[in-house]
Amino acid sequence: MTAITHRHGSDKPDPTTFGPGSEERLDRSDRFYELTHRHIVEWLAPGTGSRVLDAGCGTAGFTELLAESVGDGVHVDAADTSKHLLEYNRSRFADDPIGKRIRFHEAPIQDLPFEDGAFNLVWSSRAVHHLADQLTGVRELARVVAPGGRLAIREGGVAARFMPTTMDLTGTGLNERLADAMESWFASHVHFAEDAVPYPYGWAQLLRDAGMTDITARTFVHEFLPPFSELQQSFLLGGLTRWATDESRKDYLPAADRSALRRLVDPDDAEYVFNRPDLHFIEGITVYVGTGA
Repeated sequence: MTAITHRHGSDKPDPTTFGPGSEERLDRSDRFYELTHRHIVEWLAPGTGSRVLDAGCGTAGFTELLAESVGDGVHVDAADTSKHLLEYNRSRFADDPIGKRIRFHEAPIQDLPFEDGAFNLVWSSRAVHHLADQLTGVRELARVVAPGGRLAIREGGVAARFMPTTMDLTGTGLNERLADAMESWFASHVHFAEDAVPYPYGWAQLLRDAGMTDITARTFVHEFLPPFSELQQSFLLGGLTRWATDESRKDYLPAADRSALRRLVDPDDAEYVFNRPDLHFIEGITVYVGTGA
């Protein structure tokens, strides 16, 4: 996930800016999705010797998998706008042999420091939706794709859920209300930014409008049942806790749901969510791929 800064024309904190302290949450996300990320890399199959870019690399968990796939003697380039995360990445990989295959760059998706057609594969995960002008950003990604190369973006998909449809504490539909709240909250911080240029079409069309051809898509199912690992619990608990306690989100979810969430995330409460044996995490992770002309 990238670390893109937005201008909202207000004094409220920007939740899409990842500074000091954000690396723990982003690294946890990389590890939470690692198995599915490996399946995505296997499907993309960059191949030994491929020139690859990870645009909006975040804490570089996916970058590491790409570097493993291209073999020795080849560099994967990774770009992000967060100085803090780039310093974290360089430190983390300093003594790791795989780090010798990764070059980190401070650069926004909208202005990449690479020649036209520089890469066989350009990957961008959950970064484009942060951009105020998505079409301009994807056109820049397309610019650095070699003829016959591929641009792959992870966007959209099917919203994650892991709680039963109906629970005594919350009634019916909490998963759906959380998904709707997230959509509204995110839109208020990004799509309604002062400098936003709305793009009113879907992700596949965005790739077409950016000049890519032969558009395909595949959705990978990330799924597991209890017992949840410590990592899985920590990741999911973090998301629920933000909705239970973050005052900046209180207008997006009914007060009764926020009150219920505070009980669900409390290990000392009889309603603590991870005491339930009937949980089922499932999420659809969609990757759109286009070919360079």
